[in-house]
Amino acid sequence: MRGGYPILGVVPVPAMPANPPTAPNNLPARDILLVEEYDALGVAIAAALRKFAPRHAVRLAHNFAAAEAAAAAMPPELFVLDLDPPQRGEIAFFNRLQKRFPDARVLVLVAVGISRELRSARGAAGAIQFIEKPFELAEFGAAVRALLGRWAAPPSTEVRGTLRDLHAVDIIQLKCLTLSTAVVRLENPQRETGEIHFRHGQVSHAAAGVLTGVAALEEIVGWPRGKLRETELPSDAPKTINQPWATLLLQVIRQVAKNGRKNSLGAVAARPADAGKTGKKILVIDDTEMLLIFAADVLGTTDQTYQIITASTGGEGLKLATAARPDLVLLDYSLTDMNGDDVCRDLLANERTARIPVLMMSGHLAEMATTAKKFGNVVATLAKPFLSGTLISAVTKVLAAGPLPKSPSPPPLPKVSPAAPAAAEPLPNEHSRAQGDGNKDGVALDQPAPAAEPPVVAASEVPRPPIPAPVTAQPEMISAATPSAGRTQVSVTFALEVISMQLTPLLRVETLKLRLADVAAEVKMSDRGATGGMALETGFRLGSIGLSADGRADTIRIIPTRQPPQLVASERFFAVGGLGTQPANPEQNLQLTAPERTSMRVQLTAQFELLMVELSDSFEVVAVLLRSSNPLVRVSNQAGSAGAQFELQEMQLDPWAQLETLSVRAAP
Repeated sequence: MRGGYPILGVVPVPAMPANPPTAPNNLPARDILLVEEYDALGVAIAAALRKFAPRHAVRLAHNFAAAEAAAAAMPPELFVLDLDPPQRGEIAFFNRLQKRFPDARVLVLVAVGISRELRSARGAAGAIQFIEKPFELAEFGAAVRALLGRWAAPPSTEVRGTLRDLHAVDIIQLKCLTLSTAVVRLENPQRETGEIHFRHGQVSHAAAGVLTGVAALEEIVGWPRGKLRETELPSDAPKTINQPWATLLLQVIRQVAKNGRKNSLGAVAARPADAGKTGKKILVIDDTEMLLIFAADVLGTTDQTYQIITASTGGEGLKLATAARPDLVLLDYSLTDMNGDDVCRDLLANERTARIPVLMMSGHLAEMATTAKKFGNVVATLAKPFLSGTLISAVTKVLAAGPLPKSPSPPPLPKVSPAAPAAAEPLPNEHSRAQGDGNKDGVALDQPAPAAEPPVVAASEVPRPPIPAPVTAQPEMISAATPSAGRTQVSVTFALEVISMQLTPLLRVETLKLRLADVAAEVKMSDRGATGGMALETGFRLGSIGLSADGRADTIRIIPTRQPPQLVASERFFAVGGLGTQPANPEQNLQLTAPERTSMRVQLTAQFELLMVELSDSFEVVAVLLRSSNPLVRVSNQAGSAGAQFELQEMQLDPWAQLETLSVRAAP
C-alpha cells in the first residue's frame, strides 16, 4: 500500500515509434517522458496523458538512468516523475536535465501535499510543479494541459516555469516532500555558496557565509538560479532550524518578497484584469493553480482581447467580481473556503454582480447539478475533466448570450444545517442536447477537441439562447491495455471443493470435477515492479470470467480486497497424484465423491498474462483483467506443495459470469 490506496504492477507501456506521427496542421508531435517505477501506475498515467495530450507521444522509463537515455532521443517537452517512493540522485538528475532540456517543464507526483498557503505564495512560477497522490483525474489533467500550454497569458513576462528556472525553493520542496536526508550545496552566479541540511524531510540547518539558521535560508532563497550539488548528511551535522518545513518555507518566501528579492517567487493565485485589453472580462475562480493557468492560457489564446481575472478562493473571487464586474464567472464548485452555491448566492445578493452569468465546473456532478437547478445565475455547467475545445465552446456561447436579463432572487439562507444533498434531478433545457456538441467551431489550444467531447449543460430557466448540453457522466475509469510482448506473468491460486473424481487402473487421479469453495484468491506476479508496487497480502477475489468457444477460461477479472487470502486444502482426505484410501469395509467400491458433511478441498493454481488494469479517477486499482496463458494448471491438497499438473477442460459459470464448477484432466 502506498499513499493509502493499493497500487498494482503491470507491464510497461509500449515504447512509441522513433519517429512519432505528425500532429494535425503539420505541427510536429511533441513528447512526454513519464518516470514511473511501478508498471500499473505507468500504464494508467500514460493512458491519462494520452487523453489530455493527444498530440504528444508518451514514453515510459522506470528510473533516472533509463529516463536520461530515453530523453536523449526525444526530446521531452514535459517530464512527469513519480517520486513516491523517492529515487536516489534526484539533484544530480535535475542538474543534467537543466543543462540538456532547459525549456522543459516538470510535474512531480509525491505522497505528501503542499498547503494552500504555500501554493499561493509560490504559485506556478517554479520549475517543478507537485501533485499529491492520490489525486483526482481533473486535477492531474489541468496540470498537464497547463504545463503543455503556450502560456499566452503567463503569470508574468519573466517567469515561465521551466527547468531553466530551477530555484532553491524548488529543491527545498522536492527534498522535503520526498522525506530526504541529505545536504544540498548551492553556488550562485556571484560564486557565493550556501548549504541546506535536510533530515527526514525537514530543514534542519542552513548556512551562507557568516549566516546560519533561518537567516541563512532567507539569503539562499533570495539568490537567483545557481549550481546544485548533493552530499550525505554527516552524523554530527548541526541543527539550527526546528520549524516544520512548510511553515518555514512560507515564512521565508514572504520575507524574501517583502525585501524586494522576488526573483522566481512570483505567484498566480490572484491575477487582475489584463491592462490595455478591451474585450470581455472573464473571472476564473478555482483553488487549483494549474487550472487557473490552463483556463487563462486557453481563453487568452482563443481571443487575445479577453481580460482574464483569476482568484484561488471564493472570498477573493467575490471581491474581484464586485470590483471588476466581469461578463462571465467561470466557477469551480468545490473551493477551499466555500462551496459554489455560497458564491452563487452572494453574487445574486449583490446588485453589482446579480446579472453576471456563471459557468460552473466540477467533478462533483450531483452537487453541481443541484446548485445549477437552485440558482438562476448558473447558466451552464462543465463536468471536469474537460478539454480546451469544450471550454472554448462553452465560454463563447455564454458570452454571446450576454448578461442575465433580470436579477433573479437568491434562495433564502437555511435556518438550520442543511441535510445531505438530494440526488441530482434532470437539468432544464434538456432539449438543447439535440443541437450538437458545440465543439466543431471551437479552436483547440494544444490538443484537438474530439467529436465525442461532451458539450455544455444548460442550467438556467432564464429566457436565453439555448446552450448545448453534455451528458454528465460519472467520474470515469482509466483502462490501460498492455503490449502483446513481455507481459507480466500472473499466477492465481484459489480453493475448490471436489465433487467427484475418476481414477486410472493404477489408482491415480485421472479427472476431477470441482466446485468453487471461496472467491478469495492468492496472486503472485513475475515482475519486480509489480510485486513492489502492491502488498500482495492485500488480497484479491475472483470476478467475472470470459470463456473461449471450447468452454475454457479465456479471461478472468480479479478485484483487490482488504483481506489477505486464507486458502485451506483438505490433506487428510486424499493426495493428488497418488491416492490413498481406507475403505469402510472390504466390499466397498472405489467410487469417490465429496462427503456430504465434510468436503474434500484442493487448491488450484493457474497461469495468466496481465492484459489490463482498471483504475478510478484517483488512480486506485479497482480491477485487473488477466488472459489465460496456459491450459495446464497445478492442483494441490497442501498449501505450499507443488501438487500435480492437470489440463483445464471446461468451466460452468453462473448468470453473472462467476465461476461455479470446472473440470480438469491429469496431464500426460
